[in-house]
Amino acid sequence: MNFNFLDKLSPEYRNYKIERIKNGASKKLFFKISKGSDSFVCTDFNSDKLEYKNHLVVHRILSNIDISIPTLIEKNDDKLIIVSEDFGNLRYDKILKQQSIKDLLQYATDTLCIINKEINFNPSYTLPQYNIKLFKNEIAELPQYYFSYNNIIDRIDSLNDEFFDIWIESFKQLNFNFKHFVHKDFNMNNLIFLPSREGHLKCGVIDYQNSFWGESSWDLFSLLEDSRIFFTDQYNAYFMNYFYSHSNQLISLKEFKLKYHLLNCSRQTRLLGRWVKLANELNQPWYLDFISTTKLRLQSSLAILQNNKLTKFYDKYIL
Repeated sequence: MNFNFLDKLSPEYRNYKIERIKNGASKKLFFKISKGSDSFVCTDFNSDKLEYKNHLVVHRILSNIDISIPTLIEKNDDKLIIVSEDFGNLRYDKILKQQSIKDLLQYATDTLCIINKEINFNPSYTLPQYNIKLFKNEIAELPQYYFSYNNIIDRIDSLNDEFFDIWIESFKQLNFNFKHFVHKDFNMNNLIFLPSREGHLKCGVIDYQNSFWGESSWDLFSLLEDSRIFFTDQYNAYFMNYFYSHSNQLISLKEFKLKYHLLNCSRQTRLLGRWVKLANELNQPWYLDFISTTKLRLQSSLAILQNNKLTKFYDKYIL
């Protein structure tokens, strides 16, 4: 497969060393090609032509602001291949014990502030816009996959109805503004530490092809409430206040935090189902290891929300 992939690249790369990069649950194929001091990352989007198109659209958007994203070296619209700058191996989730967590979060949060201030809502960008239908589809992964995993077999139909009724009621209590640029997967595993750069540019951002228009807090809780790896939440309040003060917010801090925690709860809810789904479909049970961290993140936001109906349901059936 590796040799076939090299044949898809420009002739100048044919004598490069090629190494497959693990892709986790992604259907895309990733390769690192290198020769001497030159190194690039190649992404094969043949499994999803739409993702290829989305990647290029979002790359054009993000290239217009002062943040660190990989330079696009080459693209092939026929073979759906992209060759990009290699940001190296200092992925945030791999270096938390070697670097200051607060510093890493600062670089990332400053990057989010720039994104929020510099990218205004523009329908011509053809990004999807979050809405209540997408919201329902996402949280549906919990009853679809997690209920059976958690041995919830009685009253399934009535519990499904109760679950959605509580969530839709909670969703409609807040006046969401889904007109902010959202990376969607602004997690530790998609951020690369770039020590040779200055300030927020030390945070390299990758894997942004699923971006959409949504709430401004989305990427912040993706960062601070990472479900794959547990790290201290002692800085969460600081960075919530910092982001609020350094981004274009037209709502009160209280409302900002309510939206943050409700959407974080919905995201952790979806992920509880997603981990079970991936473990079963990919036959990789290690995805279930993320459930404990996901529950901790969920419990933390539920406690702050003080939504009695949600808390009661989750305490009884989920947590």
